[in-house]
Amino acid sequence: MKTLAVLVGVFFVLLGIFGVARPGDIISFGYRLDTPTGLYLVAALRIGIGLVLLAAASASRTPNALRVVGGVILLAGIATAFMRVGYARAALDWFTAQGPSFIRMPFLVVIAVGVFLISSLVTRHHDAHT
Repeated sequence: MKTLAVLVGVFFVLLGIFGVARPGDIISFGYRLDTPTGLYLVAALRIGIGLVLLAAASASRTPNALRVVGGVILLAGIATAFMRVGYARAALDWFTAQGPSFIRMPFLVVIAVGVFLISSLVTRHHDAHT
């Protein structure tokens, strides 16, 4: 599970870099996912990532922080499963109206979370009793 969680971190870094470099493409992709099926797919992905991070937390250097990140992502996935298409479109419309610089900011956070995940899971955990 730890390896899968590291891959989630790598995915976050790559997604963040793409979002910073190509915010318009990310928004276009978001509009394509603005269907009931698309929202369920996003919900399933978020729930899966949240569960992976929760399962890998005990093997990390920062288990409590990883549990918080995993829990937040899991809850976001559950909320997404209940989101209406009209609400998702309104959120995308508002987000798009803020401009490319505003759209890039959350992707900087995604990069930071990805780097945190990777460093927390790749760096060896030292037992205090050795």
